Amino acid sequence: MDKIKTVIAYDGSCFKGWQIQPGEKTVQDSLESAIEKIAGKKIKVHGSGRTDSGVHALGQVAHFDAPLGSKMSADDWHRALNVNLPPTIRVLSSETVKKDFHARFSAKSKTYKYVMDTSLILGPHKFLRTWHHPKKINISKLKEACSLYEGTHDFASFAVNRGDGKDIKTERTIFSVEVNSDQEDTLIMSFSGNGFLYKMVRLLVGAAVRVAEDKEDVDWIREMLQNPGKSKCQYCAKPDGLYLEKVVY
Repeated sequence: MDKIKTVIAYDGSCFKGWQIQPGEKTVQDSLESAIEKIAGKKIKVHGSGRTDSGVHALGQVAHFDAPLGSKMSADDWHRALNVNLPPTIRVLSSETVKKDFHARFSAKSKTYKYVMDTSLILGPHKFLRTWHHPKKINISKLKEACSLYEGTHDFASFAVNRGDGKDIKTERTIFSVEVNSDQEDTLIMSFSGNGFLYKMVRLLVGAAVRVAEDKEDVDWIREMLQNPGKSKCQYCAKPDGLYLEKVVY
């Protein structure tokens, strides 16, 4: 039985997130439906993590176990999946991996990028694919705020309970946060770390933007990091601008 690893891109504005939900259109459900058409049986797909409703992916990673006795190669699966998937999901690559590989538990780091458009009028091709934010942004303060996130912290103030009853540890390590303003009317924030909590990147972006708008002081963020969970960040950036860029193993 081969284990197939896939790298996947998708337009998240078409889906209610990654994870299967009853009665909802999700990326995981679309992948499992495509595999079922090919294999003639239901096969579970495991992703590197859950992306929220409206969040996009440039390099989501998932794996599944091919049916016992299947003669399809990884390249065969690559072609067959793209034939059976909607055009809003594309398998970028497929390969056979070792039996102990797991898309989620084998991951060493993830990189998310967040895209903001600061132009006065948002181009229609960017609708639902970027956060339109025409208000003035102080780039220096944005970078100062983002630099506070680097390192190992308890991010309890930047996490939302999924409501599944699970007690999740909130300590994470952020290896780097980069702010790129080289493109006209475009701001890109890239977050690389060993893992991210539910809505964590969107809350980190929301807090940093509040500081960059001069609506909060940078010490407000510092206080939430030093006293995790005492207060919660209430400013969650829109899902439109968030992309899971890559997963490293």
